[in-house]
Amino acid sequence: MRKIIFLLLAVIFLTLNTGSSQTYVDISKTGTCEQAYDISRFTIFGPTTAPEAVGSDNNQSFELVKHPTWYKFTIQKSGILLFDIIPQNPKDNYDFILYSATDNFCEKYKKNELKPIRSNFNPQDNLKGITGLSYNGEEPDFEKGLMVEEGEVYYLALNNVFKNGKGHTIIFKQLKTITLTGKVLNNSNDKPLKADIRWLNLRNNDLFVSSQTEKKGSYEIDILLNNQQNTFPKYELCVYSEGFFPEYQIFSTAKANELNNNEINFKLNKVVKGINNEGLGVIYFEPNEASIVPVSEYVKRRLLIFMQLNEKAEVILEGHTNGLYPSTDIDYELSTERSEVIKKYLVENEIDASRIKTEGMASNKEIYPIPETEEEEGFNRRVEINIVNF
Repeated sequence: MRKIIFLLLAVIFLTLNTGSSQTYVDISKTGTCEQAYDISRFTIFGPTTAPEAVGSDNNQSFELVKHPTWYKFTIQKSGILLFDIIPQNPKDNYDFILYSATDNFCEKYKKNELKPIRSNFNPQDNLKGITGLSYNGEEPDFEKGLMVEEGEVYYLALNNVFKNGKGHTIIFKQLKTITLTGKVLNNSNDKPLKADIRWLNLRNNDLFVSSQTEKKGSYEIDILLNNQQNTFPKYELCVYSEGFFPEYQIFSTAKANELNNNEINFKLNKVVKGINNEGLGVIYFEPNEASIVPVSEYVKRRLLIFMQLNEKAEVILEGHTNGLYPSTDIDYELSTERSEVIKKYLVENEIDASRIKTEGMASNKEIYPIPETEEEEGFNRRVEINIVNF
């Protein structure tokens, strides 16, 4: 009887394990140039099995080849070649070299007669492990995108320098151009503003386009956009003018693809010294916590952009709680912690800590000293932003 039970459990385990397993592309036979796997028809290739260990080849492009994988692909549409190489294990270290195909390519490669057109030897401190070609190539783990023509053929060689590594996924990104128009006005009097506009890829902070408004505050910009709606980038359209707080909108890839010829208008609020609840906004928190409520993420990033664009700006972050009078030590601790959470966010995004001061106000300056609803209590749990200098 025990044997029967054991066999039944074994069958159930194997069934569940098989049902939840992922299918991996086998790249065990792609370790040499001659074995290059043709990935022309893919926009997303992988995940793959782990590359197999191979000794050093005759070519010295990779200083020490340990776990190589070779691919080749034909360009399907003219434009900018961009791709991400994403390891399954972020701790793996993938290097890559990109070649333009020639006659007798593999033979010339072995004789060291070819020069790569793009290469990246991934730094050890790349926490996400992702490498590839990005639009600007300004990140240390990315190289600049390549203008390509339909029908051109390329070879892509990868190498994971670590043993016991895992496989990878390659995502090819296709960019298209769309046009955005709109106006930028002063919120207090509806007069046009001279303002800067930027279009940013938030995944890797690639600045695709920057422009300025015309005299009447109007703008028209052509932006580059990934037109594969099942991929993960988000984009930010940001507008800023000297002496005003920035405004921005964030779009998913799918939403951004619907923007062509859309008019997107902005109204900017003037910066003044002191508390800027009206112009910049207030950051609100969850009950009894130093966790920001989702709606306040907009104000948090808006403050960051303001500090990034105004190097002289200095602020005091005033933390508040919802509590009974007189304030307790817990109120002071929590209100200080809330202000410190915002300071930490700014410092982690390269804002000098000397430009930021924090104060815990406890429950001494409640908006609603005797709140009657949860909404009124929520207005008390906040960080207000005091502009000291800009």
